[in-house]
Amino acid sequence: MPVRLLAAVLCLVGAGSACLAEELVETGGFSLRYDETVWVREASAPPALLALRCAAPTCPPHAVATFLSDERGLPSPGFGAFGPGAATGAMIDLRIQSLTPGSRIRPRGPVEPIVSGGMTGYRGLYDIEDRALAKTAAAIALLRFDNGTLEIRMKADQLTPPGLKLFDRLVDKIEPTD
Repeated sequence: MPVRLLAAVLCLVGAGSACLAEELVETGGFSLRYDETVWVREASAPPALLALRCAAPTCPPHAVATFLSDERGLPSPGFGAFGPGAATGAMIDLRIQSLTPGSRIRPRGPVEPIVSGGMTGYRGLYDIEDRALAKTAAAIALLRFDNGTLEIRMKADQLTPPGLKLFDRLVDKIEPTD
């Protein structure tokens, strides 16, 4: 266990040689290399394509990343705070709400544009309130993917800066497959 802890910490701070235990997964038209000292693959039920539990000591409590495919495409960004870009941001929040049935999504701030594996999209941070009024947090990325959307959602009891760094590093390693 101490070796796994040390490898996870070194990987988190960016010491690339410490991240040697990478697993390659190809599913649903994309591939992902993830660090086995940080993420543990779990069984996933449809519509989820892949589920990874965060197992590193720096992970937020009960953090799980799920990958889903949506047939609807993403809107393209526009310009300015009051131009089409603002409308796109609002549409992204509405899309995420539609992908979260039975819960209310509350954005923590505006979505941010991201790029991963040549795919463009958005990432946002959210508080999720279910029907029993229990609250969880989520970092959600939506990427343009094969005329549709790839959703990557890390849900946790709370979001921490180190946990968000792990999520962003995971999203950065997604590549479309031919």
